[in-house]
Amino acid sequence: MNILQGKLNKKQMARFAGVEIKEVDKSLAHLADLGYLRWKKIKGQYQFTLYPEPVTIRELELTK
Repeated sequence: MNILQGKLNKKQMARFAGVEIKEVDKSLAHLADLGYLRWKKIKGQYQFTLYPEPVTIRELELTK
């Protein structure tokens, strides 16, 4: 499974997600609800993990 991890600022994350800057948090929350993305915002930086297919929380716990 190809997993993409990174750390971007808000402008870079908007470009990566393909949305306007004001819609970044809403768009990331939607992708997280679908299971494609795990993210958190720390001091203006977005840390994220993008999965190629939906992943449940239970599946993530099993891989630890």
